[in-house]
Amino acid sequence: MKPRLLWWLGTALLLLAVHTDWNVPLAAWVFPIFLLRYARQVPVRRAIRMVGLSLLIGQVFWLGVTGLLFVLSGLLAFVLLAVLQTTAFLADRLCADRAGPLRTLVFPVTLVAGEYLFTLITGFGDFGALGSTQSGNLPLLQTASVTGVYGLTFVLAWFASVVNTGWAEGWPKVRRTALVHACVLGLVFIAGGARLLFDAPTTETVRIAGISPSASADKASSDALERIGVKYWRAQEVSAADPAAVGAAFAPVTEDLVTRTRQQADAGAKIVVWPETHARVLERDQDALLKRVGAEAKQAGIHVELAYALYTSQTPYIRNLAVLVTPAGEVAWTYDKTHPTPMEPMTPGPGTVPTADSAHGRLATVICYDADFPGLMRQAADKETALMLVPANDWPGFGSLHAEKATFRAVENGYSLFRHSTHGNSTAVDGQGRILGHADYFRTDQQTLVADLPVQPRTQTVYGRVGDVFAWLCLAVAAICPLWTYRRGHTGKR
Repeated sequence: MKPRLLWWLGTALLLLAVHTDWNVPLAAWVFPIFLLRYARQVPVRRAIRMVGLSLLIGQVFWLGVTGLLFVLSGLLAFVLLAVLQTTAFLADRLCADRAGPLRTLVFPVTLVAGEYLFTLITGFGDFGALGSTQSGNLPLLQTASVTGVYGLTFVLAWFASVVNTGWAEGWPKVRRTALVHACVLGLVFIAGGARLLFDAPTTETVRIAGISPSASADKASSDALERIGVKYWRAQEVSAADPAAVGAAFAPVTEDLVTRTRQQADAGAKIVVWPETHARVLERDQDALLKRVGAEAKQAGIHVELAYALYTSQTPYIRNLAVLVTPAGEVAWTYDKTHPTPMEPMTPGPGTVPTADSAHGRLATVICYDADFPGLMRQAADKETALMLVPANDWPGFGSLHAEKATFRAVENGYSLFRHSTHGNSTAVDGQGRILGHADYFRTDQQTLVADLPVQPRTQTVYGRVGDVFAWLCLAVAAICPLWTYRRGHTGKR
């Protein structure tokens, strides 16, 4: 096959693998094969240039469908990701032939190392991890309970490396390597299937309802804001306007959410979750809202996770909050979002995941983008969390990606997770990654997600105890790989 055709096939499959709303998981297994083959057939400089271009096209394509603001703020970081990913293909080209029987491991080790290094350098969470494309592959997904998402990246990249090596050298020469790989891959799937079968979550469940305001409430609030000439996303402008008029404009949404909270409690929900920042509250009105919801929670005997944008009189004028109200009508936690997205002009919270005991097990919370950060989510595992609540707010073209990443966090840490998103996909996931509830904001007039999630006792995982040890090992091996392969080549060992 001609190098140019290899490049085009690899790039086309890459675009299918990375798109957030209609990605094809199989493409993530296949596209590296063609790019690896291409990189071995052309001069090194051309390989670096064209493989890097392919990966950058993939990043820009993904960014292009997630919003211009995110493109502008994240472009340099994702150029870095493309560079780090290109390094893995370059390492395969330059080092694999000198690595002897371990030659097929050079690409997966360096790819995992590049992905993990990206998270350490940029603070963009685990974005770009190839393994995150496999959230629907339940047997393989269980690998995350040991290695995190990076173990899945390793599996996919190793498969591509073995196929490419067999393609390049002929299958008789790599028969033993291919057999070892097939056995390991088979064990991964068998172990994942056994975990699903024999370590199933408890049958003790709790009913959770995620609610969002109706389109009519949204429109009433927007029309009121337009009449007084205030844009809600301009926090300074909101703070400077007449508070009575602004409070009245925000009221239709909060009123609607309070009403729907009562309705879901009457329908049997024990926990009700509001979506991130869809409700907007002035600082002067916050206590009244919490007292009102507290009275509803006490009367119904439920927990309510309020999430709202709090407008303050001091810079940065807005806080992104999640507040848990208990069945006693009291506030159990007030949590500020730890990782605002690049378009959120707000001060990050302190980065401590709050927990609260309940009759349904220990509860914890983060907000939306926070769930893209495995280290933050692992705090809840250390605190023996049974159920993670994640209020969220997305936009078209992005909600699927966030929902998929949240699935990994549930499997990594062994707790059930309820992610309720406005302007995106809401999901209820058990500790093994089963989707027990799903709702798409854009396909309904008023989004409500109700699910019965297993709780107490939680499943303890290896990853929850040791964290990113696997990724650190790959990073260490990738660092010494060039020196080791150089010495083998210099001494004439093949």
